[in-house]
Amino acid sequence: MSASQILLLLASVFTTAGSVIGVVASLKIRRVRFLLREGSTARGVVTRLEETRIAPASDSGSTSRSVGTTVYYPVITWSTGDGRAMETRTSIARPKDRTLPVGTRVEVRYDQADPSRWTLPAEGTAFWWLFSAMGALFVAIGLGFALGVLL
Repeated sequence: MSASQILLLLASVFTTAGSVIGVVASLKIRRVRFLLREGSTARGVVTRLEETRIAPASDSGSTSRSVGTTVYYPVITWSTGDGRAMETRTSIARPKDRTLPVGTRVEVRYDQADPSRWTLPAEGTAFWWLFSAMGALFVAIGLGFALGVLL
């Protein structure tokens, strides 16, 4: 493989990956912002923590310090305005000392038309903005590789 072919391959991989990451993150940001602005409010409580252990991707060994770590997804029980009982799990897991403890009361914002679309206002969008920035960085790297082919 020639150097220009390698640069083109890297350009396409980074640009595609960055675009996908950026689009997914921006859709999540739009959804959360919509729910914060237009969603109905409910009071919920963390009823349990769903435990997950981060396992190595393969048996070949891993250097990640996170491997073997146990993280927790808070499960929140709440009711819609029309009385439907809901039990939802957050999408972000954290170590036990950094997650919402059982019994914590939280505000839930949800879409009345589809209560499965919900968010916790306290979580905000910072996490998703970080992913959006990472996607933009990958696109910039990919375009840099593409520019390297042209020069």
